[in-house]
Amino acid sequence: MKLLLRLQGMTLILIFTLLLSACANSSKTNNTATSNSDSQPEQSQQTVSDTGTSDKVQEPKILNIGIVNAPVTLNQINTQDNSASLVPINLINDALLDVTESAQFIPKLAESIETKDKQTYRVKLKSNAKWNDGTPFTTTDVAFTLKIALHPKVDTSFKLQFIEGVNDFGKLDEGVTDIKGLNVIDSTTFEIKTKTPIDPLVFNERFGVKVNFLPQHILKDIDPEQLATHEYFQKPTITIGPYKFANYEQGQYVEVTKNENYYLDIPKIDTIFIKVLPAANLVAQLQTGEIALNSLPVGLVPITDYDKVTSFENVNVTSASASEPAELFFNIERLPDKKVRQAIAHALNRPLIVEQLLKGQAEIIDGGIPSSHPYFNKDIEPYNYDPEKAKKLLQEAGWDSDRKLVFLIPVGNKVREQAADILVQNLESVGLKIDVQKFDFPTLIDKVEKGEHDITIFTRDYYIEPSLYFTTYRSYDPDSVIRYNNPLVDKLIQQGEQEIDETKRHDIYNKLQQILHDEVPTLAVYSEKRLQVVSKNVLVGKPLNLGTFNNVNQWDLTTE
Repeated sequence: MKLLLRLQGMTLILIFTLLLSACANSSKTNNTATSNSDSQPEQSQQTVSDTGTSDKVQEPKILNIGIVNAPVTLNQINTQDNSASLVPINLINDALLDVTESAQFIPKLAESIETKDKQTYRVKLKSNAKWNDGTPFTTTDVAFTLKIALHPKVDTSFKLQFIEGVNDFGKLDEGVTDIKGLNVIDSTTFEIKTKTPIDPLVFNERFGVKVNFLPQHILKDIDPEQLATHEYFQKPTITIGPYKFANYEQGQYVEVTKNENYYLDIPKIDTIFIKVLPAANLVAQLQTGEIALNSLPVGLVPITDYDKVTSFENVNVTSASASEPAELFFNIERLPDKKVRQAIAHALNRPLIVEQLLKGQAEIIDGGIPSSHPYFNKDIEPYNYDPEKAKKLLQEAGWDSDRKLVFLIPVGNKVREQAADILVQNLESVGLKIDVQKFDFPTLIDKVEKGEHDITIFTRDYYIEPSLYFTTYRSYDPDSVIRYNNPLVDKLIQQGEQEIDETKRHDIYNKLQQILHDEVPTLAVYSEKRLQVVSKNVLVGKPLNLGTFNNVNQWDLTTE
């Protein structure tokens, strides 16, 4: 009898093996990542269980997110303020807090953040938080990360100038190793003391949301001056998020897989691919099901394709509220006369862009703060389209008509490129000569940081805390792309960060927006209502202007 059972089992295995061989070239399911036109890694196939049974094994759940701008880094303490980089970084790293679509803070690594005087903030970490290798996450990691990130020789995107002992550039002074404002109480509790009382919004967003952490047990022997070239930041395998790093092909895709050691609910989707592809391919692959959803703001579906995508039977399409705008950033060192910048503002036919290019699905504002933001100054009238006034202002400024303006434009965002083409025509129509140069985003940022532009255009992130919209206007900010210098603006920025009375903060930021409107170091072009396109195979998960991945571990797909 035992021999008969063995023979029957072997026969079943042989039959099942033959069936698998016959089906080897069958089509893939809708939730797998395949593409003939874009580079994509070969994905693993399910094998028969070693029990020898013929029970159907569930295919891994694979989600493909489409973006049109490539990530430039996976460095969680120096995102380079690159929105595309934040997509993979936010999938593999948790911060103390996250945010919801309605701009509410929710706890992640932090059990609680409390303050009695708005100057000393006590943070209690979740006791079960751990790195993806199972090592507990403690205040040792917090202290290690801050000392590394605030080291004077380390580049970081953290903006922690408000911490006691940190200088105005957000760094420790040369030779200083201890952070005066950091007090470690025990393995799960620490305090941050600020130089002066600050609004909890400042702390919650700049420290709670924007600070990601480094694993002290992996990097404890690292030389801070060699940080940028360390292999960890090319392949950050040990992190503390719902997903973990798997693979990265620069300019093509990032692959992350679910973190089985996640301290919250284990993700339901096994693997996520962030695929980089042109906007036209993004739309095409949303139709074929190769891409399950786009990403905001770096995977925009052009509003010009609205009719097309709404006709796709396999997706749901909605529109987000008016977003953070596409902005022009002027190099003030090369365009120091505000009359020239005001002339440019009047030369731009932004109503045409909104009505014709964006089909009315956008609005015109001048500053970088979206109109839905509570600190948006509603009293400011945008510069109107007036080519004759533009010509007059150029004449008053004594503009050299033979000079060419270098306009650097990032490729990838189809609508922004088309809008930039209209802007160039507008500028040329008032007598300005324009040298248009188009680059992929990483190359453009490198050139902009070197000051090789007169004008560039890109989109900033959405911020809950209003002070973050103004840090780029600080005088002598080493990371500023506009090289702007205004002592009054510096003073108001500092006052806004330190003021804890909400009414007074509104007054300060209204004044700031008015001054910047007059001096025009930057100018918004349009604030669009972005399309959110999601495959009907996605049960939970959606691109948002804010807080897209706050519940990514709950995202799920249908199974066949």
